[in-house]
Formats: sequence, C-alpha cells, structure tokens
Amino acid sequence: MMARSRNIKPGFFSNEHLAEVDFATRLLFIGLWTEADREGRLEDRPRRLKMALFPADNVDIEKMLADLDHLGFIVRYTIGSFKAIQIVNWSKHQNPHVKEAKSTIPAMPDLERCPVKTGASTVQAPGEYSSFPADSLSLDSGFLIPDSLPPSPAPVVVEDLFPKFWKLYPRKVGKDKAEKAWSKLKVTQELFDLMVAALAKQVLTPDWLKDKGQYIPHPSTWLNGKRWEDEIPDVASNIHPFAPRRQSNEPDFDDKTWAQNLMVSP
Repeated sequence: MMARSRNIKPGFFSNEHLAEVDFATRLLFIGLWTEADREGRLEDRPRRLKMALFPADNVDIEKMLADLDHLGFIVRYTIGSFKAIQIVNWSKHQNPHVKEAKSTIPAMPDLERCPVKTGASTVQAPGEYSSFPADSLSLDSGFLIPDSLPPSPAPVVVEDLFPKFWKLYPRKVGKDKAEKAWSKLKVTQELFDLMVAALAKQVLTPDWLKDKGQYIPHPSTWLNGKRWEDEIPDVASNIHPFAPRRQSNEPDFDDKTWAQNLMVSP
C-alpha cells in the first residue's frame, strides 16, 4: 500500500485533546492519514506501521495506537481475524483524490460506535469537481476534534485568598516561602474560614502572647505544618489588649487594627 497526500488543518496544532498524548503519538496520527484508504481505513498492523512511519525511531506503536483509540481519534476493530483501524471524522477533514482506489477493508460492523458521517462524505467522485483539491490545505469544517468529545467546561475563577491570610497573620516574615506553601494547599473558602477561626484563638494563647510574639511560628511553618488543625486551649473570645503586633514591614500596616477581622467561632 502506498502513502497518499493528505490535508493538515491549523486546528490540529491547537487541539487540546490531542495535546494529551506525546509528540510521537501526534506524529503517528498524521502518519495514519497517509496510510489510510479513501474511507479512512487501514490495517491494524503495528509492526508494519512502525516500519512505514518510524523506521529509525524507538517508539511503542501499540501503546500509541491504544492512546489514540482511547481518546476517540481512531477506532480499532476486528472482523473475523482481520484487524482494522477507522480514523474518526475522516470525511469531515480529508478529501481523497478522485483516482484513489476504492476501499478493500471492511467497514466496522457496528457503525454506531464510530461518529464518522458516511452519508455526508466529501470524497470526490469521478467527474465531480471540488473547490479544494486533495493536495491543498483545507480550512473547512473546523478543528480536527471528534464529535463524540464534549466541549471543555468554562474555567472556574477561584479567588486568591493569600493576600487576606497575609493581612491577618500576626508575624509577617518570609512572604515568598509562605506563598509557596499556600499554593501547595489549594485553599478553598471553607479551608480559609477554618484557618481564620484557628488564628483567632491562637493569637490569644500564652505562647503567642509572650515576649512580644517572638514564638509565633513563621507563616510558612504554620502553613506547612497545618497548624490550624492543632488542638487549641480555650481562650477568651475577645482580643487580648497585649496581643502580638504584626511587624510593620508594609506601607499600609496598622498595628492597632490588624486583628479586628479575626472572629472566634462559637
């Protein structure tokens, strides 16, 4: 079987689903187009495909085919002892030459498994003309994404709560380390509320009150150690008049009001 000329659309390179596989697998997918017949079918023979498409490379064709099948870009099927591959959405993205021979590979017995629209093929019949010959770069029909894949959900915007934490934490040292520790925790609003409730009690404990707060852990230490989960002894519900003050290393620092947003949960 000789290779054929096929179209590559710009959308191939920005397909987020195809980006889930490695570079060699994406290259294999293009190579399969050149090996497929005018109906987008080819024999499922990994060794032969290795020799035809990657003769000088150490690649695992079987795994690469399995990945493409799993993502829905191809369908591997068997009829009797004959193993074949159907490229999904073939007629939507390829326009085989009018002189290509008819397919000799049997179609899939269960057509519902494959979303290829066989009734709307763009294959050129003898005597018909196309506005985009097979050797051109066709831009029709959008990106090369199987119809069966659902659209990506809209991104969820999550508020960055670290600035609020930093404003409330009484010892402002090692901000870079604290930010790194914070990013690892994937803090939700619920977790943030737990942290604030714990801080409200801890700032009133003897260890945090004595010696002008020098025993208050660094914020990165507090975060990495998940210190909001510590058992905290009962403390007064109001802010102690001698509660440790934050270090004044920010222009807008107010050492008299920093703790007003700390609310002790009942």
